[in-house]
Amino acid sequence: MNSSTSYLSLLSALVVLVKGNPVPSALSELMTSGWTSGEELGTDGETGAPPKWEKMIKMLVHEVTTLRNQQFVEEFQKPVEEISSFSQHQVPYTPPHLSKTLCSTSNKEACLQEISRGLQVYQLLLQHVKAEYPQSTLLPSVTHQTTVLIGLVKDQMKVAEVVEDLSASERKRVLGEVSTGTEWERKTSVHAILRELRNFLVDTKRALRRMAKRGKDFQ
Repeated sequence: MNSSTSYLSLLSALVVLVKGNPVPSALSELMTSGWTSGEELGTDGETGAPPKWEKMIKMLVHEVTTLRNQQFVEEFQKPVEEISSFSQHQVPYTPPHLSKTLCSTSNKEACLQEISRGLQVYQLLLQHVKAEYPQSTLLPSVTHQTTVLIGLVKDQMKVAEVVEDLSASERKRVLGEVSTGTEWERKTSVHAILRELRNFLVDTKRALRRMAKRGKDFQ
């Protein structure tokens, strides 16, 4: 089962309860997503103090990148310049990059939901990172800020909704996929999770900036 298929299967467990009509889903678009693929955070020529979410994402991207590089050097005994040689390693259930089509349209709620869902899955996967790389001094901050960012995103949703937590069996299945295998496989799964989390955060930053430019009042 590939990463995207596993993630879409997982989303079936995240039941969204919405008052009134449900927010349109765009899961099919996620299969063909690939917006920024981890492009660097740019300023797009804007001036003035950045909003809270933007400062947080920039800090998160920096910390996740540093953590990824540290883990790569320490666990694989290779220079960071060789990090691209591990790009083929994937992990089941990592959310795909945000859909450019979905998050470039006027459907703010659908985009925010995909961001929230993706971050919650990464929040769970960070438990595997903690188990395999407990010596990290950056991981507690990354985990905390991811939780805060989820709250900021949810606060911007106008529709009253609840995204149910994964059941104990689903959580066990997600973590089981990455915690089994050889020591090498578990190490590479940590690297892949951190790499894809960074990419997802960059996509999130770009999506939220587009909303702000369209006057969506995302603060």
